[in-house]
Amino acid sequence: MNPLPMGMLILLIMMHGTFQTLYDNSIGNNIVISGDSHANWATDLIWLDEHAYDPTTGNGSIGVEFAGTAVSSPSPYGQNISLATANEASDLLVQYNRELQWSELYYRGYFELQISHELVEANYFGMPTIVNRNPDEISLANFTVLSGANALQRNPSPGGGIVENGALKLGKTVQTNSTNDTATGIYFISNDPVEDL
Repeated sequence: MNPLPMGMLILLIMMHGTFQTLYDNSIGNNIVISGDSHANWATDLIWLDEHAYDPTTGNGSIGVEFAGTAVSSPSPYGQNISLATANEASDLLVQYNRELQWSELYYRGYFELQISHELVEANYFGMPTIVNRNPDEISLANFTVLSGANALQRNPSPGGGIVENGALKLGKTVQTNSTNDTATGIYFISNDPVEDL
């Protein structure tokens, strides 16, 4: 008896066929947009255990996947997760998933994609709090995919080597809490003590 639920088994079969088609036909420049996991991440898109992949350079990747939270959804690790606990979980996810380049589990927010013939840019934003309605956002991370590269750009690591929160493979997290009031355009340091995200 198969231990996987039928839906998961069907999904795995479909993914296997999709990856085989992409790799067998050298179809590149693939961008996958994901959600509903309540987590932010940026990852190289690889066919696990089927094709060689170098997480340092991105060689072997067939595209990139960007995933985002929603403004009102809780973290997958719980509604009242602390920043420290969320970042510890992100560290483990990045450590144990060689293709995962960035994980961020604390902030609720969104990402914007700018798409041109030359590149795709993903800019992630988080809300300091969603307990009350406000126009505030923190820039969490920015990623670039060059046309034909099929992987996140590394300078020396994705995101330019620095993100505001979460865990970045081969990079670092520098928390500034620099917050943009999108209604006025004024930046300030957010120190909202509300943990209930």
